[in-house]
Amino acid sequence: MSPIVRAGAPAEFLALVPHLLGCTPRSSLALVTFAAGRSLGALRIDLPAPDSDAEVENVASTVIGMACKVSRTDAVAAVVYTDLPLRDAGSAPHRALVDAVVARADICGLRVIDAFAVGPDGWIGYLAGADGEPRPLEEIAADPDLTRTPELDGDQYAAATLPPVPTAERTAVNRLLTDAGHLVARSREAKRLPAGRRAAARLVLDDIADPPALFEAFVSPDEDPDDRAVAAVSFCLQRPLLRDVALMQWIGDLTTGDATYRAQTAHAAGHPFPADLARPMWGEGARPDPPRLLRALDRCRHLAAATPRSRRAGPLAACAWLAWATGGSTHAAAYAADALDIDPDHGLADIVRIMCAQGRLPEWVFEREAVTSPGGTESSRGSRAR
Repeated sequence: MSPIVRAGAPAEFLALVPHLLGCTPRSSLALVTFAAGRSLGALRIDLPAPDSDAEVENVASTVIGMACKVSRTDAVAAVVYTDLPLRDAGSAPHRALVDAVVARADICGLRVIDAFAVGPDGWIGYLAGADGEPRPLEEIAADPDLTRTPELDGDQYAAATLPPVPTAERTAVNRLLTDAGHLVARSREAKRLPAGRRAAARLVLDDIADPPALFEAFVSPDEDPDDRAVAAVSFCLQRPLLRDVALMQWIGDLTTGDATYRAQTAHAAGHPFPADLARPMWGEGARPDPPRLLRALDRCRHLAAATPRSRRAGPLAACAWLAWATGGSTHAAAYAADALDIDPDHGLADIVRIMCAQGRLPEWVFEREAVTSPGGTESSRGSRAR
């Protein structure tokens, strides 16, 4: 559970917003949603071009529309993060955007608690004399309560950078993927593999023989995946049928993975795919377990970094979808773009790119309900049948 942090003064509130967003935003509009005086969370969107009235109205409409979808929201507060200096500017930057946000909120019945701008040389309040001298940034000091929250690391794009992976691990994963590929293709190279490498590659293929079991172990909180598991899951994420099983299982549970795998196998034989199992792919359905989903994203980021770039489009597309599923459309768009740089025709990456460009987020991002499994609740690992 997130700690409750009280922010009474404006400067204290401005210190809190980056922690709600999980980053120190740049060139952004942040909107904090409230219900009965308590913050529910924060939304972030890129600033529009200041001289484009149509884009300003579109951004205001989009961000207030998102706020309205958050359960129980009755008020909002806006913060503009700008690279433009506030001193000697003549008027507050992005005033038209803030006015549009206030107007749109009023139309939708939302109270605007306050609106601020944070620039490189200070901060101001739009609703209380924005034409005065900016206040110093030093006033936006971290509240002692914020010491219990995770440290912020960079702007909204920083967390989309893949983590560093030791050369030895990347080499091992590449070798396992290459050797497993030779065994599957029954190529001449497979016959030339040394006994040890052949045995290691066969273990990877053994893991792939039961994809849901592999995917469940991959997101287990008990231990981090080893090179063999990373190679096996990477092998699957490069294949759309198995990749979709993984994503639906990580957003659901083992039962969901079993049901999706059976449905995918039947679909390949010409049978229709069950609509209930497909809905989560488009962001419809019950809210998933956030720690499980974030753990899947974190491990897929490591997996993508460990996978050779030529084979990385599938893992990056999985990262893109998982980031989108957690509400991180900025990161999702970055992963999707990287995947499309490698494979311009990658289907899932292009789908995520389009959804991010349209400002579409999953329904569950705006909900606070218990998790249920779209695969049902009667199956267990011991009762699975292939």
